[in-house]
Amino acid sequence: MKELPIYAYKRPEEMDHPCAEPHPVVVVGAGVTGLTMALDLARRGVPVVVLDDDNTVGVRGLASRGMVWAQRSLDILDRLRAVGDIVGTGVHWNVGRVLCKDQAVASFTLQDQPDMRHNGFVNLQQYYLESFLVDALVQEPLAELRWLNRVTGIEPGKNGPATLEVETPDGPYRVSAQWVIACDGANSPICGMLGLRPRVHDRTEDRWVIIDIVLRNTTWPEERWTWLDAQSNHGRAVWRHKMADDTWRLDFQLRPEEDAAQAVTEASMRQRVWDLLGEKVEFDIAWHGVWAYRHECLDNLRHHHVLFAGDSAHLLAPFGARGGNGGIQDADNLGWKLALVLAGKADESLLDTYSVERRHAAMENIRQARRSARFVYPAPGSSAAMWRDAIIALAPTHETVARMVNTGRLCMPAVYPPSSLVRGAHAHAGRALPNIVLRRADGLTLYDVAGPWFTVLVFGDALPAGAPAGQDEDALVKWVAVGPLCDERGRAALAHQLGVAMDGQAWLLRPDQHVMAASAPEVQDPDALLAWVAEALGRASALSSSFQSFPEASSLPKFGDASHVAFSATA
Repeated sequence: MKELPIYAYKRPEEMDHPCAEPHPVVVVGAGVTGLTMALDLARRGVPVVVLDDDNTVGVRGLASRGMVWAQRSLDILDRLRAVGDIVGTGVHWNVGRVLCKDQAVASFTLQDQPDMRHNGFVNLQQYYLESFLVDALVQEPLAELRWLNRVTGIEPGKNGPATLEVETPDGPYRVSAQWVIACDGANSPICGMLGLRPRVHDRTEDRWVIIDIVLRNTTWPEERWTWLDAQSNHGRAVWRHKMADDTWRLDFQLRPEEDAAQAVTEASMRQRVWDLLGEKVEFDIAWHGVWAYRHECLDNLRHHHVLFAGDSAHLLAPFGARGGNGGIQDADNLGWKLALVLAGKADESLLDTYSVERRHAAMENIRQARRSARFVYPAPGSSAAMWRDAIIALAPTHETVARMVNTGRLCMPAVYPPSSLVRGAHAHAGRALPNIVLRRADGLTLYDVAGPWFTVLVFGDALPAGAPAGQDEDALVKWVAVGPLCDERGRAALAHQLGVAMDGQAWLLRPDQHVMAASAPEVQDPDALLAWVAEALGRASALSSSFQSFPEASSLPKFGDASHVAFSATA
């Protein structure tokens, strides 16, 4: 059986030599969201300290927890150069089956996506993903991981840096930061310390037991199976997923009156598995646990100089794998904004757009998770139950109806609402750009050619007149003519995925690869485009008519450059 890594505690320097200046960023919580956030900041040249009250990855041992990582998450982790081990270790499947009362209802086969760098998603236990992120982060000179550092108090920094009180094996100390990012999970201690309470949108008594098993002398097809109203589970639902190490995750919905402690006894768990399969297969139990869910979200993801991300900001049912994937998208949205604020290239108001956009995404995830929950187990006698029964009755013989079977549709990237960061009515405005392969020979993709900050993608063979020449790779706005970078299949992929031809139209891409504007005349006008960017960053008053003289453009953080550490306490 796999063993989790144990990371060494190191006495914090502040205990012996208090820092004269606050740290630029302290991230609280070394889970998926916190580690992704820290890695993004370090890659953007921002020094970051991560505090975690544990000294390993995962929660409660080998708990699978989050285990389906969506295509958008893989693209983000690829940008951070941390995806190779994740894809190499995880499990890919493309067939899913749905049964109701043990009778086949629907099945689907996910199609290959040769246009994209990452084909669909990967199943991988959360502790694996976290350990790979730790491996990447310890290679970053600008990142410091502090294990067994538990935050016990916080002053949120109304008019300046925030201050944390931290407990360690050597005793307490205080650490200050220009910005604190709370990634401390569900029931966030920092939320509690600040007296913040998330708005509860749903609270359910629905409970499930996870049984992660490793088969012995038996093989199953690498398919996802969902049982609705499973007779072997007293008319309740069951899921079956394969993960790494030949480990299978089984989720059994418990009856309302069922005793959770009895459900997780060795004998009860084994009998539950055997009842489902109809035979006494041999297996080892890698981990087990009971879970319930609720839907809640903070009204504001920013509180003075404290920002909230991941489960500390929003909680929802796991239908569609929206929790961990949503946390990775939180980090993707916040990292570039915070880096520009710290570098003095954006006003603090830019961080308010993080709250607006990611809260918008969280509410959409809650809506989608509710729909799945109602389909999986609607209230008996309700209109939802009658609607579901009609779909299940018709699904085996009607392909269109079968597509309405909703047992947890995989999360999609958020589409951000109109704002200074999302302009125009184009269909792709606010959407995340797919990571399309431009050339087969070397696998070059759109994300590879985009700059670390803003990018103008010109879908043609040459840049428009007036576009700056001799650009620095780390310029605030990078201009790219896409045409010369494509082979024939790449051009076809762009036409298929984005509906663009090589006719010279231009799209403005944000640093998180969401489309800020598409096919608008202003995008091809360098001065008008710069005005848009300056307005979005809250720096319109400092605008010059020349791109080259944008305020201190040459001193932007260098993406991936560990030598860039010049952040001051007053930035």
